[in-house]
Amino acid sequence: MKNILKYSLFALTGLFFAACNEDYKDWADPLSYPQEEAVNIPGFTATATGAIDLNTAGDSVSVFTLTSGELPSGSTIGNVRMLVSPASANVDFIPVTLEALTSDGLFSKANLQEAVTGFFGLRPDVCSLTAQVYADVIKDGQAALVDAGTIALSITPKAPKIAPKYFLIGGPMDWAASAASKSQVFSHSTQDVYTDPVFTYVMESTGGEMWFAFGDEEACDAIGNGDWSKLFGTKGDSKDLSGSFDYRYNLDGDHSFCVDGNATSYRISINLMEMTYEITPIVIASQYYMVGGLQGWSDSKKTCLFTPEGNNVMSYTTKWTGAWDLKIWSKDDFGNWDKAYGCVVDGDNSPSGALIGSNAQAISAPSAEFYTFTIDMNAMTYTWTKLDNQAPNEYTNISLIGEFNGWGGDFELEQVTPHNWYAIFTQEADGQLKFRANHDWGTNWGYGNDKEWNVTESINKIGTNGGGNIFVPAGTYAVYLNDITSSMLFVAQ
Repeated sequence: MKNILKYSLFALTGLFFAACNEDYKDWADPLSYPQEEAVNIPGFTATATGAIDLNTAGDSVSVFTLTSGELPSGSTIGNVRMLVSPASANVDFIPVTLEALTSDGLFSKANLQEAVTGFFGLRPDVCSLTAQVYADVIKDGQAALVDAGTIALSITPKAPKIAPKYFLIGGPMDWAASAASKSQVFSHSTQDVYTDPVFTYVMESTGGEMWFAFGDEEACDAIGNGDWSKLFGTKGDSKDLSGSFDYRYNLDGDHSFCVDGNATSYRISINLMEMTYEITPIVIASQYYMVGGLQGWSDSKKTCLFTPEGNNVMSYTTKWTGAWDLKIWSKDDFGNWDKAYGCVVDGDNSPSGALIGSNAQAISAPSAEFYTFTIDMNAMTYTWTKLDNQAPNEYTNISLIGEFNGWGGDFELEQVTPHNWYAIFTQEADGQLKFRANHDWGTNWGYGNDKEWNVTESINKIGTNGGGNIFVPAGTYAVYLNDITSSMLFVAQ
């Protein structure tokens, strides 16, 4: 009785309750609250309900219960909230205020997920947090901020289990043999699997229908014991090229994937966070172009052509900026941003990674230095190789000289990126020519013996200083030369 009288006295004198005015909002209509000095009421405490797993929780989650203690007679509780922060001092954070859905400690699952993943990321580990619980005690139109104490929380964010590796089962190989060998490995970037949950595999076609599934190492080992249920299967039709997937044990059957085998190969991309897949038939183009910061991200200038290295492997060497450097277009898709190749994570500067062609992001060089950027369109991967020589010879001019101008003048090329030269050149009649630097024969590029290279028979060669004259039949060509690698290309227009 004494305590009730004391609290009532506080309310009357204004020492406990702050007078309410027309701006006061009921607890069911939460706002952001200016922090005022909170008071304690004996017995008014919050008690955590226990460990919370957001993978199994409903849309609303009971986080704590409130014991009312010795509240003034006729008072109600509203505006329940908690100030949440990581329990570990090693985690950088700004505390987050979460509003309760009800006065008995029920919170939105979505808000809890956002707070926990903001502190710890999406990995489905048990996360330890502390929460300072506050509530408004309301009586006769007056409200006081009350501290209900600090509670410890254990919350597991909603996220699927993502393994470090996944394997294609079946396809061009025997199913059991492919599971035992684990040789058909999906590629993945160097990012954490919860930052980049996308894995990719390029499957070579056998010319007919190909059936396959995929799974992690545990699924492969289970197959050796006769258990095929841990593989993933499609939730739709087996021949769908995109859709969602789940474990076979949830699908009531094998639900294997199938492609028709008409393409040269198939790129299989799986997103383990969203549990979705996309299968892309691959038709390898003859030419691929770099588009990026060095050429102004132009969707019309085919000035940066990759040098063919053989077996659908190509490269481009220059000094890169080290920030959102490039995407890649095939010659037939040039200008269509939806069909540009890139990486999963925007600005990824890893030394190697997987190429994707859907929602592709810009790839960054590891640093602002000279690198050879190599793409493998069979494996759908890329690698960066830093040049040993970071100060290659500089040239003021690169030009063509030959029979077209009586070997007495220069047709200038433009330096479109550092050490890469380009021009559109028209050869009026069949004839021989060479490249040279600074309008001088001291550095010139040719190939083999005179006329050994006919540019209509092969679009590129690696030149040598003083090499033979190049034979160029009449026509118009896009001409490229890299003065570091000595790569020479003539592409008929």
